[in-house]
Amino acid sequence: MKTGKLVDKVAIVSGSSQGIGKAIARGLCQQGVQVVLNGREAVKLQQTKSEFQAEGHSVTACTANIRFPQSAAKLVNHAIKHFGKLDIVVCNAGVSSKGTVEDSAASNFKILVETNYLGSVYLSKYAIPYLKQTRGHIILINSVGGMRGMPYNSAYTSSKMAQTALGQALQVELYDFGIHVGILYVGFTINDPNKKILDIDGSWHLLPRRTNINLTKPESVAYSVIRMIHHRRKQATLTILGHFTYFMTHFLPRLSHWVAIWSRHLIRDQFTFIAKPEEVKLQPRNEDIRVGQNKYQQEDSTVS
Repeated sequence: MKTGKLVDKVAIVSGSSQGIGKAIARGLCQQGVQVVLNGREAVKLQQTKSEFQAEGHSVTACTANIRFPQSAAKLVNHAIKHFGKLDIVVCNAGVSSKGTVEDSAASNFKILVETNYLGSVYLSKYAIPYLKQTRGHIILINSVGGMRGMPYNSAYTSSKMAQTALGQALQVELYDFGIHVGILYVGFTINDPNKKILDIDGSWHLLPRRTNINLTKPESVAYSVIRMIHHRRKQATLTILGHFTYFMTHFLPRLSHWVAIWSRHLIRDQFTFIAKPEEVKLQPRNEDIRVGQNKYQQEDSTVS
């Protein structure tokens, strides 16, 4: 029998069918938390749900794209319907991209802002009334790109800096209600083999396995999330690069700017995908990108 502070708590983890989100969901389950899994692809989500249930965890799953407010509301309602309360919301669902402002497809900015920023807004908005009842937690999974604007990743870093501002605002707005809001700045992490990113032209591609830098394990991110919840920490930064970026941005902003300029070619050529240039062989999807809301509303029709 599981014991501890988190036993029988209820959590939503957005984007938890694979990767970091899946590791966070599993880590919470191992602490005795009842978890609502979430993703856009119903088949993959069902596979993750079955895997967790086979391990003896208490989970349910809701197929929803939190880019859209009605989908975020559906996810929260699913948690309340199945478990009757809500204690923890982990805003993890996110999309990555590469490219400059000039070269990137306009749709890239729309998708990244809607997913990385507005997805966190909508999920937090609809969860807050229930979190007030439990004095619960909102955890925002951010990145080093949420500390300062990073060149050649303009759409991604802009959306993540907006998420940082959201977290800081919520920390004050929800203080009187006893709701803890934590921002976790994650460094470069081992990616799932099926992780897709947006290329410059707006098409989806598989992200190659990152090879030329020390990478954080998803399980380490999960451990940090659990510690953040236990200690109600406002923010935490992972990796040496993350701590360096935080220090430079906050205490030496002018030097931080020049470091970015001096290293701009390295960032462009080596760190856009975090793989050796010769290993970057992106595999296009069979379908073209479709950004219309009707497609995602159709995806949201499945709840498992």
